[in-house]
Amino acid sequence: MFEGQVHDPQVFIAALREYHASQPQQRGSMANALSEAIIAKRVDLAEVRHALLALGEPDLMETLDRLLDLIEPYIEEGGVEE
Repeated sequence: MFEGQVHDPQVFIAALREYHASQPQQRGSMANALSEAIIAKRVDLAEVRHALLALGEPDLMETLDRLLDLIEPYIEEGGVEE
């Protein structure tokens, strides 16, 4: 999904949309990829939020917020060690 580059917020939003539309039992690998992009700062969350607001996507904003709640401890600690 995301391989080591800083990506366009629209790419992240497309992945977030796919995650949002999937069944909960299918979200594991997608959640990991989205989380890794956030933790490794390969996506600008401010740009993502701005785009979601501009697109009128409150459901995706809520999904992003829930994902951020889950990974907040990793963000606060500066990431995860390999």
